[in-house]
Amino acid sequence: MAKQIKSRARVTEFGEVNTSRTEINAMLDLVKYETYRLDSRFFEPACGDGNFLLEVLSRKLTTLTKKFKYNKYEFERNSIVVVGSIYGIEILEDNAQCTRNKLCKTFFSVYREHFKENISK
Repeated sequence: MAKQIKSRARVTEFGEVNTSRTEINAMLDLVKYETYRLDSRFFEPACGDGNFLLEVLSRKLTTLTKKFKYNKYEFERNSIVVVGSIYGIEILEDNAQCTRNKLCKTFFSVYREHFKENISK
């Protein structure tokens, strides 16, 4: 996880302070059941580096894997539900790109761990 503050200038100009992993998990544990539902929607209005969304995705992927790790078709079909249920807004392009990269890397890592091949087209 990244530091909470990248620079004083970013804090001053954009109010950017990243949420710590401890705080993220504490918040998500308040709605724990929802974090493991594949279709439960999460919206992060200031996603920063995407740490909050990454934890939501990780929890949902845990459920997806438990249910469909032996069924590639159902895993892929339900992956659309999972990915389509996580939303974030960010005004800084570098943060938005970082978030996209983290989410994609995490998803593909889990996918390849179970299916060892490219995603079906």
